[in-house]
Amino acid sequence: MNRIEKLKKDVYSFEELNTLEKNATKLNDNETLDLITISRASKTAKGEKPKSLVDEDGKPLTRRARREKN
Repeated sequence: MNRIEKLKKDVYSFEELNTLEKNATKLNDNETLDLITISRASKTAKGEKPKSLVDEDGKPLTRRARREKN
């Protein structure tokens, strides 16, 4: 199963969608970006939520989030 089929079947997690979006943006792949948007909306409609990037105190949990905060 290739990437496009997996996006259509809503297989990827929110974290994987973030990575795919970053790569698709670099490659200017509009088809993939559209499918990512649809997949996120589908996951949200099903009640799934992305993992939080901050803890209860408001401190970023990931190295990337800490870097982007600055």
